[in-house]
Amino acid sequence: MIEISRNCFLQAQTTSHEKQRSFEKTGFFYQFLTCALVNVTVLGPSMGFGYSAVVLPTLKSNTTEGLHVDEQQASWIASAAAIGTPFGCILSSFVLRRGRKNTLLITSGTSLISWLIIAFSKTYDQILGGRFLSGIAIGLASVSATVYAAEVTSPALRSTTLTWTSITIAGGVVIVYTFGYIFQDNWEIIALLCALFPAVSILLTVAFVPETPVWLKNHGRSEKAAKVLRKFNGLPKNYPMSPDLEAQLKPTILMQTKRQKSILKKLASRKAMEPFIIMVCFFFFQQFSGIFAVIYYAVEVSRNAGLTISGYLGAILIGLTRLCGSIALASVSEKLGRRLPSIVSGIGMTIFMASLSIYLYLKDCNYSIDDGGLIPAVCVIMFIFFSTIGFLTLPFAMIGEIYPTSVKDILPGVTTSLGYIFSFIVVKTYADMSLALGKHGIFCFYAVMSFFGTLFVIIWLPETKNKSLTEIENLFGSKKKDKISVMTITNGRHDKEAMIPLKDVTKNCA
Repeated sequence: MIEISRNCFLQAQTTSHEKQRSFEKTGFFYQFLTCALVNVTVLGPSMGFGYSAVVLPTLKSNTTEGLHVDEQQASWIASAAAIGTPFGCILSSFVLRRGRKNTLLITSGTSLISWLIIAFSKTYDQILGGRFLSGIAIGLASVSATVYAAEVTSPALRSTTLTWTSITIAGGVVIVYTFGYIFQDNWEIIALLCALFPAVSILLTVAFVPETPVWLKNHGRSEKAAKVLRKFNGLPKNYPMSPDLEAQLKPTILMQTKRQKSILKKLASRKAMEPFIIMVCFFFFQQFSGIFAVIYYAVEVSRNAGLTISGYLGAILIGLTRLCGSIALASVSEKLGRRLPSIVSGIGMTIFMASLSIYLYLKDCNYSIDDGGLIPAVCVIMFIFFSTIGFLTLPFAMIGEIYPTSVKDILPGVTTSLGYIFSFIVVKTYADMSLALGKHGIFCFYAVMSFFGTLFVIIWLPETKNKSLTEIENLFGSKKKDKISVMTITNGRHDKEAMIPLKDVTKNCA
């Protein structure tokens, strides 16, 4: 009789574990699918990065009919999006409070309007206005998708899904570079084709993307939050929730003390300021290493670097390299984390930018290098590849996870805003720096900034691999170094997390 009861118990336990695994698989699939749909929102705005690269050669050419611009006007068209992007980042801090889903819809709507303005522009000022609005859409997209992914995915999936935004941006740039190659003399058609993507995104978001459980809970909609949370974890309607999922629906200390603590005090706390300073520095080195200058001026950079193939084909090659790098990072980010890819990225960028600078310097000094344009091609492509596996991608991924919940509606937008201000400076001054320093000089400057950026990562960038959002938050602001984060484990489940004095842990272990 005892043996029968034991067998029944083991069978029931096995069935329970099988059900749990089935629920987890369903939940993981839904998380992946939803994050994929959310990143469609990024496609339309991301094309604004590459649009100037493919249309400026036509607009500056005197061999085609229609609108023409000079060098200064061309630099403003390229950098107008970079001017608008910080405004979009700041705006996202306010829009995110109205809902993550609403932010996605506003992002796509803004992108759609900007592309339509550009497509039907008749004057230089109208194009400039459309480019500025497209920059606002870029700023909104840079924050909204990563925040959404960080709030709906489990720690095991978060490292991967947070890199999807960079993959989508790279894909959008490749698409617009391809449009530029096919329709080299028709910038209006290119803009209309780009407008299709945000239009489709609006339909998909309305039909299939739910609000995040975190936002619903924080705004008093617990029943709806529980329903969505069940869906993201693959749980049937009447199946009991585990204690850790129930804990996600309970009011946090943040909510209980919300009225007692002003937002300024939250922003001024060490838990907010330490990651803020680190991320602003990371974005500074990202931009001044020249990554975005290469993207915005891809066709011109291809020619300046000495590539012997068509500038448009060179731009597509740059875009494809960035896309491959983004996919490669996504596939290994869960294993390698943040620091190691960033260090490898910085070292590679430094080596290949310095090599390109030396090559161009020798050419300027009339040294004969019979390489058929192979060396500059390799240098530019490898610079883009190494930048994509770290410096270009990871700062945007980390803003969705590194900030504490109390300031997540504000600091990601402020951080990316400052990053794009740096971008505007770099993109706007590219032409002037090329004239002042020469082709080899500007690439030498980018190599030096890549080197110092690598040193910054080695010394200051924290590792967030395999850490929950709570554990990441506990990395900052604590003056007591004798505490560690531990989890209470019951029946193989992580039920509760707490900060325990290290001496107590060692005492208990003894």
